[in-house]
Amino acid sequence: MPRPPARTRKRTSLKPLRHRLFYLLAAVVLTIGLVILKGGLTWAAEHFVYSLPLVGGVLQSLELIEITNVVIFALLGVGLGAATLWLPSRWSTLRRSLLLLVAVPIVFLSSYAVRQYFWVQAVAIASELSIPEAQRVTDVLLEEATGRTGLPGFFLYTPRMPVLPTDLGSLQTVDDDDKWFRSELTRYSGVQPGLFSLLFRLTGWGIRLFYVGLTVITAGIYFTKGTVWAETHRQQRKPQG
Repeated sequence: MPRPPARTRKRTSLKPLRHRLFYLLAAVVLTIGLVILKGGLTWAAEHFVYSLPLVGGVLQSLELIEITNVVIFALLGVGLGAATLWLPSRWSTLRRSLLLLVAVPIVFLSSYAVRQYFWVQAVAIASELSIPEAQRVTDVLLEEATGRTGLPGFFLYTPRMPVLPTDLGSLQTVDDDDKWFRSELTRYSGVQPGLFSLLFRLTGWGIRLFYVGLTVITAGIYFTKGTVWAETHRQQRKPQG
């Protein structure tokens, strides 16, 4: 039986590599696009929703913008799932979903990175500091409160303090103000302040974990839908007979 020409063999051997590069490129473009989308929605919420008098702080404490995770992670899941068409069919589900496991936290945390950026800017303006100085001041607050700086510290701090202080005086006395508020609640209700602290912390983390769970479930469901489409399309492309 005659062997196929060398040029044909070379083209065939390069095809799997080209398909994997297509998959990687699609994953990167989709992730970057959704990071930009989520960041833009967060910017809009910070400027037009959370800044509203009276209700803005309530909506910010509920992290209202995170409800968009339903749409954003549906797009991420179905997009990466459909892109598995370019991966070998023998690959396991876990191996196919590795980039999804990387992309989900990146896209999810993008809104918190934008919120932290605007917070540092607000501190710089309100306290008449440079951006690097404001960054150092906020990092000190985050480290004292959570033991972490930067985005990890911000992520851990915001469930307990959703409406963040911006002027230097408030930043320096935020813990004292928080203790005073709880002592006033205790004085009027007779309930121990530790109970209020626990209640506020559980409420904040309950909201945060709700959005985390919504994100994971949505991404998982739509990734499965995307992989089913990819597998169906792969079967249809196989030669019949």
